[in-house]
Amino acid sequence: MNLDFGEMFSRTWKIGWNHKVLWLFQMLPGLFSIFLFPFFFLGNPAITGFLPAPYNRLMSEPWVFALSIIATFLLTIPVLAIGAVAQSATTLGALKVEDGAEKLHFRALIKEGWPYFWRLVGLYTMFGAAWMLVVFVFMGLNVGISLITLGLGSLCMMPLFLLLIPVLIAGYSVLELAQVAVLAENMSVKDAISKGWRMFRANILAVVLLMVILYFGLSTITGLFVFPVMLPMMFLPVFMLESSGSPETIFLVVFLVFFPLLMIFMFVVQGILMAFFQTAWVVVYRRLNGRAGLPVSVEAGVNPKEQP
Repeated sequence: MNLDFGEMFSRTWKIGWNHKVLWLFQMLPGLFSIFLFPFFFLGNPAITGFLPAPYNRLMSEPWVFALSIIATFLLTIPVLAIGAVAQSATTLGALKVEDGAEKLHFRALIKEGWPYFWRLVGLYTMFGAAWMLVVFVFMGLNVGISLITLGLGSLCMMPLFLLLIPVLIAGYSVLELAQVAVLAENMSVKDAISKGWRMFRANILAVVLLMVILYFGLSTITGLFVFPVMLPMMFLPVFMLESSGSPETIFLVVFLVFFPLLMIFMFVVQGILMAFFQTAWVVVYRRLNGRAGLPVSVEAGVNPKEQP
C-alpha cells in the first residue's frame, strides 16, 4: 500500500498541535530523569575533583560512588515506568483523535492506558534485549578477530557495523507498529510483534522512508532549538576564567545551574517533537491497516454505548 505522505503528515500535525496534552506525556520521562543528575555528577570521579574542600574528599570516597550507582539504578526504574505510561497515553490519545474524539483528558488517558502497561514493558524489554544481543555479537566478533589478527581485523570489521543501521531502522519500525497494535487492537505482545512485522514487510519502502524522515527531521529541529541555547554555555567557562573565576566556581555555575536548565529545555523540546513522532506512527498504522477504527465519543475515554 502506498502512503500519501502529505496527507499523513498533515493529519499528524493537526492531532499533535490541537491536543497539546500529548506533549506533556512525552515530557514527563525526561523531566523526571532530572532527579538522576545529582547522583551522576556527585558519583563521577572526573567531576568531584572540581568540588570545593572538604566536599571533594567526601565525594571521592568509594562508598559515595557505590551509593550513587545504586541510587541511579533505583531511580532508573520509575523513569522507565513513566516512559511506558507516557507511551501508552500518547498512543491511545492519538488513536482516540483518529477515531473522532475532539477532547483528550490527562487522567482519563493514564487510566485507560494502564491495562496495557505490562504488555508495553514486555515489548520494550524484548526489543531492548534483542538489540543488546546484536550489539554484543558484533562486539564479540570484533574483539575475537582483533585478537587473532593482532588488531588488523578490526579495520575490516568497521564497515560491518554499518549493517547495524538497517537492523536498527527495521527493529524500531516494527516496535512502533507493534506498540500501536497493542493499544489499537488489544493484542498480546506476540501477536502485536507478528502484525508489526507483517505490516513492515508488506510496506518496507514506505515505512523505512517514514522512519528516516521522522528521525532526521526531528533530530534537525531539535538541534535548531537546542544549539543556540547551548552555545552561550560553551563559552561561559572561558569568560569566567578571563574574569579570574576559580575552577570550583565555574563548576558550580555551569554544571549545577546552567546544565540542568539546558537539560530541562531540551527535554521540553524533545517531548513536543516526540508527541508528533508517536502520533505519526498511529496515523501510518491506521493507513496501512486499511480501516478507520471504532467510533468513540467526542469526549476521550467515554464509550458511546455507555452513554445514557
